[in-house]
Amino acid sequence: MPDFLIAILLGTIQGLTEFLPVSSSGHLAILQSIIGGRWVGDVFFDVSIHLGSLLAVIVYFRREITDLLKGILPGSFKRQDATIILCIILTTAVTGIIGLPVRKPIESLFGFPKVVAVMLLITGVLTFLTDRVGSNKKVYGTVTIRDAASIGFFQALALLPGISRSGSTIFAGVLCGMERTWAATYSFIASIPAIIGVASIKWWSNPYEASYLHLVGGTTSFIVGLISLRFLVWTLKRNTFFIFSLYCWLVGLIYLAFL
Repeated sequence: MPDFLIAILLGTIQGLTEFLPVSSSGHLAILQSIIGGRWVGDVFFDVSIHLGSLLAVIVYFRREITDLLKGILPGSFKRQDATIILCIILTTAVTGIIGLPVRKPIESLFGFPKVVAVMLLITGVLTFLTDRVGSNKKVYGTVTIRDAASIGFFQALALLPGISRSGSTIFAGVLCGMERTWAATYSFIASIPAIIGVASIKWWSNPYEASYLHLVGGTTSFIVGLISLRFLVWTLKRNTFFIFSLYCWLVGLIYLAFL
């Protein structure tokens, strides 16, 4: 397959799986191990497609992000908006405190496909439970320090290949009593500093050589990411989040059988 088409394929997988609770890291690790060649260990390509996903989050939640930023400005200060931003900072800090010390050992797990497959099965369990736990009493804007810390902990767990960041953090939010769409909104806005942090670490700690393939992959990830975000919110509103658990279990079991 030509490199151009592979870049589109990987960008599509990233755009879909970064937001749908099926683990982008797991799918990319599996696909890159199958493709092989230059795509294994191309850190800058991984950074490019993650930045495409980041842009999709910013565009999709642009109104919410703008309102939050306006809410902390003098003259239009809103206590609720300030609380949300502080909680997002706490979520990011908890993720960093837990994740940074074990970053290297976790990265080494990407070389063990069986680990990725097992983690996909665990992701399936989390997404299955999302429709079945929580009280849904905390509506948009309602978040506590405890909620933020819990979501940060689950976001750190998602550093493991095969554990979905969106699936685990939405599950954590719902488990804390947040309404599903609010849990998803908080999860994705809180992912912005996390994605920037991971991309920055990879960018500066690894040599890279930019090419048009990085732009192709990043652009594809952005476009597909916008579509998958809309689909994810649709499933949450209709209590059909469990469909992703069936997918994770199917892929995990097939990959284990293949191995």
